[in-house]
Amino acid sequence: MVWLAAIGALILVVITVIVRDVLLRRHGTFDCGDGPRRTIDIRDFATQYSAYSVELEASVAETAKISTKLNPVQLQQLSEAMQNAREFRQYVVAGYNSCAVTKVQYGRYGARFQALDNLAREINELTGKPSLSQEETAKVAPLISQYGELARKLGKE
Repeated sequence: MVWLAAIGALILVVITVIVRDVLLRRHGTFDCGDGPRRTIDIRDFATQYSAYSVELEASVAETAKISTKLNPVQLQQLSEAMQNAREFRQYVVAGYNSCAVTKVQYGRYGARFQALDNLAREINELTGKPSLSQEETAKVAPLISQYGELARKLGKE
């Protein structure tokens, strides 16, 4: 009897968690004065965009050839820039959902995030190679600097 009660309670908890997640993922429509909007689930946004950054950070740190070519300051700057960009993305989504960020601002931030993602892909492509030419090695450091600079400029209009 105790086992049946425990299994029933476990099933109830699982169903509650699933229903809660489905309800939280529903996209509501609301208006902030600049036209209708659909809510963005911040959990999806953070997961989708931060996964690539984590992969990039790991590949740069694990690639011995690149790690020896880049000084630790550059690797730290890249890591901090990624973390700041990820946190700012979450802020922008939360601001959009609460009408603190206009649709126009959200569009501008989206373009900046796309530029960051493009730079991250370039860096990841270079660091994913087993060996780099001199030209490719020389290209990585400026890309990291550009990424850091773009990340620093995210919140500035």
